Amino acid sequence: MRILALILLSLSPAIAAAVTFRTQLGQSFDAEVTGVYGDIVHLKSKRGTTTLDIDSLDDASLAHLATFLAKQTPPKPWATSDSRLAKALGKRLQVLRDGKLVPFDRGSRPEPEFYLIYFSAHWCGPCRRFSPELLKTYHTLKAVAPDRFEIIFVSDDRDSAEQLTYVRELPMPWPVVPLGASIPAVEQWSGNGIPCLVVLTRENNLLFHSYAGAEYLGPDNPLRKFEALLNHLVENRPSRGRHRLAVAAHVLGASAGQRAPLPYLVSIDPRRNRTLPDTPIQARVRINEKGRVLSAEFTPALELVAENQLQAETEEWLFLPAVKDGRPIDSVVEFPIQRNK
Repeated sequence: MRILALILLSLSPAIAAAVTFRTQLGQSFDAEVTGVYGDIVHLKSKRGTTTLDIDSLDDASLAHLATFLAKQTPPKPWATSDSRLAKALGKRLQVLRDGKLVPFDRGSRPEPEFYLIYFSAHWCGPCRRFSPELLKTYHTLKAVAPDRFEIIFVSDDRDSAEQLTYVRELPMPWPVVPLGASIPAVEQWSGNGIPCLVVLTRENNLLFHSYAGAEYLGPDNPLRKFEALLNHLVENRPSRGRHRLAVAAHVLGASAGQRAPLPYLVSIDPRRNRTLPDTPIQARVRINEKGRVLSAEFTPALELVAENQLQAETEEWLFLPAVKDGRPIDSVVEFPIQRNK
């Protein structure tokens, strides 16, 4: 069956003032939003930083997130960015060119949304075993999201010659921190051992780490988590966990005016609907103010088995509700469903 058009928020990082957040379990705390990534929100408070599932927050907190997203601005060029990591790294990075490490030119590209800090060394056997896998994943992800992330190599080699040998042997295409350069904003994330991979936002907030406290998870753990997150963002897929936030943003976008209902996550599983006729079917769906289906009718009338299968499918459908005078309301949506031939 044909899948209807999907609506998805563009979620990328920014900074917001501290507000009160509450979970649906009654927990409450004051924090600022530092980023929304896939189904998680990154928050910073006096107690430190934390990540929460978006769907764990109450409706008022989701309204805060919707406001945060509405205030986003496009990223600045990396060379002129005033983000915490851009300022910390400055012009000190190097890159391999013609067998030598030369100053890294950030050019006019946007600043990366994510920095992957790779603590490693040539003398470290586990590092050299992991580095080819990191290189392979780097090229794969760069092919689909070239400007959204960058790896920064922080060497624990014994001298500059050993560092250069390591960079050449792989060879490393990403920027390198010169051996001996002190960058506290980056060094604070080093673990108790190497190889250690850390995923940060441009504002130097932690997303994934090779260590969970004293427990060593290994570099592959944060790499796979980041790979899944980046692919999710690039593919621009909606998710059930983010639906309530999508509704809040939809309502906020209407201001005090009106908005029509829209499909958010609506699809037909052909494996469960093999008895549907090949002819077009008109669906008339009533949805509530939260974008969930209350009832569905189909024209022409279907055989009982096909009707039951399709009704079961609609129970999983999600919409962005109609908005009137700035408030979500119940409404009816009509659209055609047609089997692909």
